[in-house]
Amino acid sequence: MSARAAWLSGVLLVLFATSVARAESRFAISVGHNLGWDTDEPLRWAQQDAERMDAVFGQLGGVPEDRRLLLRGESVSNLKLGLARMRGRIEESRRAGERTLLFFFYSGHGDEVALRLGGEALPLAELQRLLSEVPATVTVAVLDACHSGALVRGRSKGLKSAPAFDVSFLRQVGPQGRVFIASAGAHEVAQESDSLRGSFFTHHLISGLRGAADVDADGRVSLTEAYGHVYHRTLAGSHASTAAVQHPELSSQLAGEGDLFLTTLSRAHAQLELPPRVGDSVVLVDERTLQVMAEVEPRGEAPVRVALPAGRYRVQVRRGPEVLYGKVYLSWGDQQRLKPEALEVRTLALHQRKGALLEASNWRLQVGLGAGRSSTQLGGWGPQVGVLFARESSGGQGLSFLGGLGLGATRGATRAQRFEHVELGLWSGLGLAGAMGRVWMGAHAGVGVLGLAQRATSPDAERRRTLGLPTQRTRMGAGAAAFAALSAEVPVSARTGLFARVGGHVALMREDEKLRTQLAPQLMLGCTWGL
Repeated sequence: MSARAAWLSGVLLVLFATSVARAESRFAISVGHNLGWDTDEPLRWAQQDAERMDAVFGQLGGVPEDRRLLLRGESVSNLKLGLARMRGRIEESRRAGERTLLFFFYSGHGDEVALRLGGEALPLAELQRLLSEVPATVTVAVLDACHSGALVRGRSKGLKSAPAFDVSFLRQVGPQGRVFIASAGAHEVAQESDSLRGSFFTHHLISGLRGAADVDADGRVSLTEAYGHVYHRTLAGSHASTAAVQHPELSSQLAGEGDLFLTTLSRAHAQLELPPRVGDSVVLVDERTLQVMAEVEPRGEAPVRVALPAGRYRVQVRRGPEVLYGKVYLSWGDQQRLKPEALEVRTLALHQRKGALLEASNWRLQVGLGAGRSSTQLGGWGPQVGVLFARESSGGQGLSFLGGLGLGATRGATRAQRFEHVELGLWSGLGLAGAMGRVWMGAHAGVGVLGLAQRATSPDAERRRTLGLPTQRTRMGAGAAAFAALSAEVPVSARTGLFARVGGHVALMREDEKLRTQLAPQLMLGCTWGL
């Protein structure tokens, strides 16, 4: 073959591979419901599990937003309607000649015969029928519910059950058909954990999809790798934490060649590389939401890459009797390597006394400069400085404290006098705060006490001085106030950030022997440091 022919063949091969890659369309339905029947104890994290899985499908699974459906606390009829609409969209893609892949995820209550969604039942047999009617090239259905293995062990035509400990057969079959993965056996309960803020199974599945399951370190997580990881980690986690051991199960109806890749790590906003032998386990927690994003057991001599959204994370590394603790900040597009030498070393006993990773300090110091109006009717606008402390709730989203000191200087005038004011305020308040993407938003209200120093100067000071009359007088005063404020903060590094706050207070001050009220708006910009 001539060099020209070889070059042309190579170009055609690249173009063909590109066209095949572009011809695959991916879709996802994520369902979460915290409520079951009246006799079921409400779940805390099922709907949040669905949100997290939807995010992974979008960030790493190649599913665009307009092809993802997230159902939280919805009825059975709305679930069926969502499946019908997705079926129509997949049919359009199939008619266009595209390969199609559907991810279906459910987290909630269930029993041996049905899923329980807020007092309604969706029989497992009907769910299987509905999914079989979706004309996707590949359907991957994941059920995180008690007794969900009943669907896997059912004798439905075309489904074969895989040994829980051996998933090597998946490497010989290919990406055409259906796969069902259940979080628990037919007679087992699926368990959730408050410390993980989710279920054992979904936690380990998401950790695997973010890179913990990438055994061959090729930057992709296959179905083989994901199931092998979630099986062993869920089994170990449930055995160590509870009396009821949980065995995930899998059934498949797959044909063709090659493996099915669920996530691609390079699609992530950022990546954190864990060096080999960094420790026995590594836990990564979102600094804002306190959600455990991934739990990884580094293996062998190869580093492990974890795909994460851009943001600020707490890192806990277990290494024998020691715990390494620290924080990392991942900016958009960042590919950072964890530096164990930069982490704080604690003995396990000290770490437990101080509190687990999720109980680490949420206090932040804020220093800002801004402008505001005086708390007196005689004052005007002037510069202000604030030194404040903010504390988030232990859940990351919820109740938040804001308090500290504010110092301002203003000037004002009447026909008879010019005024200079210096006022000091001590503030304390509560509010609600939470993450909106990478921005941390908060709304607070509270009360404060004010101290005021006022200097009044006569406009004809020179004439009064020649007459031996006083040219100025100084007065001290105090008052009370109620304030409200809206805040926004964005991270800059693992411990620092920038904030903006707009708000004001209504002051009650004594002026001219009378009690007067004054509205004093304020704008402040500044820096924040994690403590």
